[in-house]
Amino acid sequence: MSFIVIFLGIIAVLFAAVFLTKRRFGILGLALAAGAVLSNLWVGDLTPIIAEAGIVIVKPPLESVVATGLTLLPALILLASGPTYKKVAQRVVGAAAFAVLAVSLLLEPLSAALVIDNNGRPLYDFFAQYRTIIITICLMFAVGDILLTKHIKRHKESS
Repeated sequence: MSFIVIFLGIIAVLFAAVFLTKRRFGILGLALAAGAVLSNLWVGDLTPIIAEAGIVIVKPPLESVVATGLTLLPALILLASGPTYKKVAQRVVGAAAFAVLAVSLLLEPLSAALVIDNNGRPLYDFFAQYRTIIITICLMFAVGDILLTKHIKRHKESS
């Protein structure tokens, strides 16, 4: 299957998951960053353990699957709860930012797992070239989104 189809399919699934759950990008974006750090720290140690447990995957490589899972897991857990957007436009922007940040953080495992054909090369090269900038802007947006999240103030009951 074409790299473009799979790449855009991943973006679409991630976008839909965040859009439908109405979750704010700030928490999810920082969870993706935490997942990327966990992936960098643990993929080398966890892959042999998972392989010894009897899980054998040839294509895509098990290491790519583990790296993808570790990167996405914290954000996927947080899809179940947390602050939400009220307006559709906010949901669209937040879901798009989440999907773009996720594929930027997953670029290495995806490139190891997929064959990048001639049609997909420009898309891959764009994300590879601007990956650092995309991740930085998305993480700044995530922090800003958290700062804009309104918390419910609880009043103390008078005794």
